[in-house]
Amino acid sequence: MSLGYGQRYNERLNVSSTQHAPIFNAPDAVKWIAGTTLLAHLGRVYLLPGDASISLMVELAFVPGRYSTEFISLYGLSWPTFASPLTHMLVHGDFTHLLVNVLLFLAFGAAVGRRMAARPMLVFYILCGFAGALTFWIFNLGLLAPVIGASGAVAGAVGAVCRLSFMPHDPSNPMPFSSRNAALTFVIVWLVLNFFFGMLPAEAFGASGGGIAWETHLGGFVFGFLAISWFDGRGLKPNTFEFRPPTLT
Repeated sequence: MSLGYGQRYNERLNVSSTQHAPIFNAPDAVKWIAGTTLLAHLGRVYLLPGDASISLMVELAFVPGRYSTEFISLYGLSWPTFASPLTHMLVHGDFTHLLVNVLLFLAFGAAVGRRMAARPMLVFYILCGFAGALTFWIFNLGLLAPVIGASGAVAGAVGAVCRLSFMPHDPSNPMPFSSRNAALTFVIVWLVLNFFFGMLPAEAFGASGGGIAWETHLGGFVFGFLAISWFDGRGLKPNTFEFRPPTLT
């Protein structure tokens, strides 16, 4: 049986269990993703007039109905048909939606990002978002409603951390959960809340009428939970491990 990532590197680093990196001390790849998400929203909101901003949001959003035979026969294929499974992650409804996703990703993505190089982290993030969009499409075939936000990709990072919490503990890479029981409790509560809010009518979320795409969260979470075992440690070289514990003051 191969050793887990934490076991492989913990001996080499000889990190004391009293030295922990802050959860928000994110690797560069995680910062790049979070920064790009922030800039995409700010650019759309402040650089484009109202109508153009909304129009671009719809273009970038993932719409399951775009892939129906009826829609394609009427409007044909366009660039959003191919790009929106990726671009919908760059669009958010408002600052609350944006900040919740960015902060959650910084917290959970940091723990994931320390376990792989930058390129695999970016691929993992994109695939989690794509898995979320695919799951929403499966549950909502033909639906002409836009899905926006990085929630699917963020849920993938949450799922990965939950899976990693069941692996041998690495004191150099702190997890948001202190124990396996805490991780399991979080998974149960997270799933229940997603289904609960997913069942509420869209009007319950205010005048904007935007509901919560629980299917997207579920798809991203399951993919992240399962796929992290393949991405874990990928791209890192034993002699060039990036993580350095902080200096205690």
